[in-house]
Amino acid sequence: MDPFLVDAHLDLAYNALDLGRDLTLPLKALRQRDPHPDTPVVTLPSLREARVGIAFATLFVEPRAGGLSAWEEALHAQLALYEAWEKMGLVRILREREDLLAHLQRFPQDGTPGLVLLLEGAHPLPEPEALAPLRKRGLRLLSLTWATKNAYAGGNAEPGPLTAKGLALLKAMEDLGVALDLSHLADEALFPALEAYGGPVCATHANARALTPTPRHLSDEALKALAQRGGVLGLVPFNAFLDAGWKRGMERLPLAAFLRHKAHAEAILGPRGVGLGTDWDGGFGLEALPQGLDRHRDLWALGDEGFLGGNWLSWLLSWF
Repeated sequence: MDPFLVDAHLDLAYNALDLGRDLTLPLKALRQRDPHPDTPVVTLPSLREARVGIAFATLFVEPRAGGLSAWEEALHAQLALYEAWEKMGLVRILREREDLLAHLQRFPQDGTPGLVLLLEGAHPLPEPEALAPLRKRGLRLLSLTWATKNAYAGGNAEPGPLTAKGLALLKAMEDLGVALDLSHLADEALFPALEAYGGPVCATHANARALTPTPRHLSDEALKALAQRGGVLGLVPFNAFLDAGWKRGMERLPLAAFLRHKAHAEAILGPRGVGLGTDWDGGFGLEALPQGLDRHRDLWALGDEGFLGGNWLSWLLSWF
């Protein structure tokens, strides 16, 4: 089949519900309606236009706002939105291997993006047992935390260890067939998590700490550990993640800044271990992207078929 893009990290439901963006609109129409017209990059029609065959779509709650009941409510609202989009024929949720294989047959004809659901941060899970109902509705990936620490692990902005509750969640994930996303984990939690968890591992949206030295990104040691597990790293085309000196309001960086991270990651993980995880519209938009990247269709200039989608697809097929 013809190649297609795989984007391993998009906060679609969060953008629609929390930021009030109608992602069913064409991108031009959304930009015309948005109070910040130079910000939106992602809509469902723009994904279709770019031949994004698969996107890892997040269930993401802002852990610094509200508490457990609010987080649970937001999570289920986002899940319901994805299911509503599926009923409308706008997306296809890939819950099981049979869904993925059928999608690969159907996508060349209908161009409908397939969504793999990712819980970004386990903050809304009161107990590890709460994972099972989400798995039945299609959840296939989970990152233990987002930036801030929680009952399961420390995050990149609030360091802390992997807890006993985190170990129990990893066991539930392994039993249920839910992959581990290393993004946002504190180093002191990341390596123990890799030791405790025997299932599939990836990092959906992170860059090289060696080039952008902040805890948000993965150290070379973490990249080597990911490579040993056959995982894939999703690189983020976001200026502040490419150059620690870049600040909002500055000129957009050249594409060379992104390609430096790609070359560094591929030197450690190999050419089959690196792909895209744009995180576009996940707290930043057009004004913060490298030059030449204005929408998903522009990503086709960044690499070969493997980097653009084949590496993620191979990883999915190895365990899904």
